Amino acid sequence: MNNIPDFDLSDDSEDFASNRLQNEWATLSAIREMLGIATKGAVQPTYEQSLAVGKVIAPKIFASNKTIIGKTPENQLVQEYRQKAARLSQIENRKIHPTKIVDKEIEELDPLLMTGGEDNLLRKRRRTLESVKQLLTDKKYTENQLIIRDLFKAERNLPFPPIEGDTYRDFQVSEDRGLRIRMLHPDPSEHLMGADLIYENYWDKKQLMRLALVQYKIWDGQVLYTSQAYNLEDQLTKLKNIFCDNQYCTPFSNSARANAYRLPFCTAFLRPTDALQSPDSRLISSGLHIPICVVSRSWKDTGRGGKKIESKDIRSEALSHTVFEELFNTNMLGSKWLTYTEVEELYKKHKILAPKERIILHAQEFNL
Repeated sequence: MNNIPDFDLSDDSEDFASNRLQNEWATLSAIREMLGIATKGAVQPTYEQSLAVGKVIAPKIFASNKTIIGKTPENQLVQEYRQKAARLSQIENRKIHPTKIVDKEIEELDPLLMTGGEDNLLRKRRRTLESVKQLLTDKKYTENQLIIRDLFKAERNLPFPPIEGDTYRDFQVSEDRGLRIRMLHPDPSEHLMGADLIYENYWDKKQLMRLALVQYKIWDGQVLYTSQAYNLEDQLTKLKNIFCDNQYCTPFSNSARANAYRLPFCTAFLRPTDALQSPDSRLISSGLHIPICVVSRSWKDTGRGGKKIESKDIRSEALSHTVFEELFNTNMLGSKWLTYTEVEELYKKHKILAPKERIILHAQEFNL
């Protein structure tokens, strides 16, 4: 791959681990926001659920022995009950599941809660035990918790059919909608610090589609420096040249909804995402969706040969991830409706789906 520094995959240095952590974090944030759009507000995906999906569609990132977020330490109390079960199994020479120990403690508490008197601490303890039991119970989050399940791969009337050797997964996200997800990324993926989400929504009856592209980069919540984000300027310039300069944000002059209220047809966004401080940090993604045109006119010189974007200068022209999801789902944001042929030619001409210098999460929403 061009311009990618040569790393030793066995490197366990602090800088290498930090790069890997932030890359996984940017990708996980993109997966969670993709699922948020797909479920249309029916459920707010958790990071645990998003990680479960990530392990299915991107096992090289989240299910390998090098993953960092995928190995986030368990709750200390959960670890305690696992250790108890392991010791009892040795003593009694039989397999004892940790939930059996939790159940026994709950059974001992229940009679005490039926008597009178102050019991707020006992009830709190029981709630804690129930939570621990849930964490100890093996679950398939992609089906039970997220209202999303695998579909059998079959021919579907979608543009950009998979080429030979292409890998993708189809999921059902509601009774009448499905989501095809493919993850394209260079190898080794842990060296990169960004991710692209390409989300496509289809109007089958008219053979039209609309899309939104989001470039994820890590920042400190206040300033994003070009020197901190690999190849950022080149990536943003490419998005501007493809979508802004080619007038993809210009509405149809003869559209029946030419005077309808909506946001401009901005299609490409930069999504600075707050860095994760450590693998066991609380997973809360905050950041902004900034239209590429706003980014282009908001750069400042650092005085040291670089450029930067400051939160204070773009906050009034940016969207939170929850507002972004809601507006895209109501057709208030994102591209105008385009023909399948237009988008397919666009992708081929500019090699948008070519995995070169970033991870690409390509999501195609379709009707069942």
